[in-house]
Amino acid sequence: MNPPQSAAGWLAANLDGLTLTAWTVTDGAPAPAQVLQLPDGSPAALAAKLRQAMGGGTFPVVLGGSGLVPPRPVPAVPAELPLSGIRLDGLEVHALPGVSQAAPCGVMQGALAKLSGFLQLNPDWDGVVCLPGAVTHWVQVSAREAVSFQSALTGQLAQAAAQATGLAAAGDWDKAALADAAADGIAKPELLAARLASVQAAWVLGQMPAASAHARIWGLLLGAELAAARPYWLGQNLALIAEPPLQALYAAALEAQALPVSLADPARMALEGLTRAWNGR
Repeated sequence: MNPPQSAAGWLAANLDGLTLTAWTVTDGAPAPAQVLQLPDGSPAALAAKLRQAMGGGTFPVVLGGSGLVPPRPVPAVPAELPLSGIRLDGLEVHALPGVSQAAPCGVMQGALAKLSGFLQLNPDWDGVVCLPGAVTHWVQVSAREAVSFQSALTGQLAQAAAQATGLAAAGDWDKAALADAAADGIAKPELLAARLASVQAAWVLGQMPAASAHARIWGLLLGAELAAARPYWLGQNLALIAEPPLQALYAAALEAQALPVSLADPARMALEGLTRAWNGR
């Protein structure tokens, strides 16, 4: 399928877990982003949300993060990954593939458009890009190529741990408590489960305020993640691309380790990656 040359525009959309971020683009100008939540991961639910994002219009979709087309193995140059034309419940969709890795086994989908946009805006970047989201990815980058990556389910584990403890899934957190817990997590990642149990007990007994409990849960999990990802960030240029809640949490943990970090806006990076893929057809 070739991009139409009409002025009807197109839809840029990126899926991260069950969160769909979409922009209608007309004459090269994107409208403000829409953020929609899918009820499930089915193709029918995705098609329904894409139609909702179109607001009654019908035009081509450039879609990242869907998993509708097979991923490409790393090493790979994100900017050179080709779009694949498919039909999704009657919609004309141009899907951006993710990337996969054999060892350790991994797949990166929703973060790929963000990574591609960042590398096209920063073509000389060599180092590591951290992309927290439904899944967090640490990506080694050299000469615009994603060389390897390591993934973690920290966000999902933090949400599950908070809910099991009786805390709301999201809440205020104490920066000093997070830094302290992150140091514990890095030093003794094997004690993660035991220390999470201790946080739960302290909260139940009324010995720890909610902000401290949230911070310790996140800090312990981020510390364990940083311990596992040490070969990626130690001595490397590091960029962090995350939505505001996750960006603040990861930035605080990295700052506690005296790691300089370059921050990038995830929505801008995703739109840039999708736009370059569309224009490159």
